[in-house]
Amino acid sequence: LTSILSRYTGGLGILEAILQDEKVQDIYVNSPVGQKPIFINHTDYGECKTNIIPTQDDAESWATKLRLSSGRPLDEANPVLDTSIKVSGGSARITVIAPTLSPDGLGFAIRRHREDPWTYPLYLKPDINYFNPLFAGLMSFIIDGGRTFLIGGGRGSGKTSLLGASLLEMKKSWRLITSEDTRELPVDTLKKLDYDVESLKSRSVITQVETELPASEAIRTALRLGDSALIMGEVRSKEAKALYEAMRIGAMAKTVAGTIHGESAYGLFDRVVNDLGVPKTSFKATDLIVICNRIKSASGLEEVRRVTSVTEVRKHWNEDPRDENGFVPLMEYSAEDDELKPTDTLLNGESEVLNKISSQVRQWAGRWDRVWENIELRGKVKKALTDYAMEAEKPELMEAPFVVKSNSQFRLIMDEVQDEMGYIEPEETYQRWEEWLKEKIKNM
Repeated sequence: LTSILSRYTGGLGILEAILQDEKVQDIYVNSPVGQKPIFINHTDYGECKTNIIPTQDDAESWATKLRLSSGRPLDEANPVLDTSIKVSGGSARITVIAPTLSPDGLGFAIRRHREDPWTYPLYLKPDINYFNPLFAGLMSFIIDGGRTFLIGGGRGSGKTSLLGASLLEMKKSWRLITSEDTRELPVDTLKKLDYDVESLKSRSVITQVETELPASEAIRTALRLGDSALIMGEVRSKEAKALYEAMRIGAMAKTVAGTIHGESAYGLFDRVVNDLGVPKTSFKATDLIVICNRIKSASGLEEVRRVTSVTEVRKHWNEDPRDENGFVPLMEYSAEDDELKPTDTLLNGESEVLNKISSQVRQWAGRWDRVWENIELRGKVKKALTDYAMEAEKPELMEAPFVVKSNSQFRLIMDEVQDEMGYIEPEETYQRWEEWLKEKIKNM
């Protein structure tokens, strides 16, 4: 009774009740409130119409509470409010529209996020199958190599969740700085796991609250906050130029990454260069483009999320990367097999990005076989963690706290097993990591 009373006085009432279901991904309350039911997007059932019809008083109450909790205005001069809230089992991003933008009154769009961040092992579960072990190994290698990458895709394709999972692949010795207009990245989890992380909250490109710092200035400020990896929640507007400044200087040789809307490598290039005004030469600072998409069934009634491509951005082009071999696919999605597959460029060791990483490691320079072994080993470890967790019925092994422990142990073992020439024997590394994992499971 206390919980219900709290929900309907200090909370968001029926919205909180709906958000308790972890399979609810989106909630839509359309204007004018009170005339139509609430619509939701459900993991298992897709887009659904509920039997819940809120009142106008409900809507006014929600708007007031969101305005007060966010500190952002919502009125005729500022008819859009963008904020995030904590809910049972997770968090949610809420956009509210009001007159004068919405002539029929208040409207709400809510995107739910799971409480704990996604991890690479979770994505490898058969019922999720967002990508395969090779992709996990490749991205782990890219991140350790301090490369720059952008994650593109349409709305709801999983861009931000994948970026959050990628943060857990970064070394705990790195300092991380995140910049977002509405917080969605798993900063709180990273802090609990003892990461050195600083979170910046910038002005929303939609609401333009004058008391908040513009995103471009937030990024430039981040470059003055020490030797750090820089993570941009979503590239939307003028901050793109500042992000590419960070990419061009390498953010002190650590990863620079962000998300952006775009459903192909060229689509992302077109948005960054032609829409957001980043010079073509600056775009070359991007090393990799990862694209996520929703894949629909022939009937259109079912859909799944998949990583559909990994593309390398090469540097020897001037005007159009499509015409001058500027975009080189490393992995492409096969709809027939429902799987990401490596291209000949990746298999033959012709990736300029990967070769640049290997050139900075004395024992890997000119030895593609050793680089490939390392990538496959990383993917094998991710897949094994998923398999052991499911077999032992211990899903917590795939959650962020244990995944970070596993990553740290894996790096420690690699350091211990390398010989005098720096060669890391993959089988011995895997066996020692597997023994560590079995011991952890035994003692749980």
